[in-house]
Amino acid sequence: MYKLLRNENMKLYSKFGTWLMMTLLLLTVALIGVVSQYDAPPPDVSQWRSHVERDIEQMKAGILNEPNPQVVKQMENHIKIKEYALAHGIVPLEYTPWSFTKEGSSLIPLVSLFVIFAAGGIVANEFAWGTIKSLLVKPHSRAKILLAKYVSVLQFALLLLVMLFAATFACKGLFHDFAYWDTPYLFTDAQGNVQEGNMALHLFSAYLLNSVELLFVATISFMISSVFRSASLAIGITMLLLLLGGMTTSLLAVKYDWIKYTLFANTSLSMYMEGSPLIEGMTLPFSLIVLSIYFLAFILTTWTVFTKRDVVR
Repeated sequence: MYKLLRNENMKLYSKFGTWLMMTLLLLTVALIGVVSQYDAPPPDVSQWRSHVERDIEQMKAGILNEPNPQVVKQMENHIKIKEYALAHGIVPLEYTPWSFTKEGSSLIPLVSLFVIFAAGGIVANEFAWGTIKSLLVKPHSRAKILLAKYVSVLQFALLLLVMLFAATFACKGLFHDFAYWDTPYLFTDAQGNVQEGNMALHLFSAYLLNSVELLFVATISFMISSVFRSASLAIGITMLLLLLGGMTTSLLAVKYDWIKYTLFANTSLSMYMEGSPLIEGMTLPFSLIVLSIYFLAFILTTWTVFTKRDVVR
């Protein structure tokens, strides 16, 4: 299995397009970083205490007019965190290199787009180039060959996420000499006590949480590539789903409760962290079950077609 995976990675990273996508990702981060630095410069770090004190006063005033007890609880936790930061001299996230890293999660759809291209061609191109015949005569089962290709796609997706994470941190840090890079992540536990955590670990966990859609569009593109043996079809359909899936789901969710059973209604797991599910009554376990069903359906379809059908024309 190791040799198969190594072979797939060698083929993937020997392509000019793969390196072009990685370069474009880094250039995009750099461009956004430079523009944001001069268009909307960060606040003066020397004034962070006065800014935090002002935020606390505004939230305390907002609590008095907030009828929702859940929102009140969230605001009270935010106040505790800010008061803890003041008491312990902890500079807020927005004054550190991690601020751009947090904002960089908005570029995950760009990563998804690049992964769609990789997943859409990794199987279909074997047929287009005629290399599938030599691949299948090797002493490896079709299931292992398919698994190696799928894992290499996931590895490429993870590499792009790591690159995005590191590039956003480095881009912001270069402007501010990486000041306050060791600031902790502050959160409240179940008892309402403020705790300190690792900022890098928290943000990368958030990246992974926001990458559920990335996993599924990669899987869909891989499935279409395997079933229809067409890279253009796989890329085109999956790009359309990526661009319109979430938007269409949000529009239909206003009127139809059955939307909660669709794929893109459940890929944004961060909605549970924010306490705002797409449809009232949706829960994290429900979304995980729905996503598991879709994932198994996509994988079984891919495996069945590739391993059972005569793949050599």
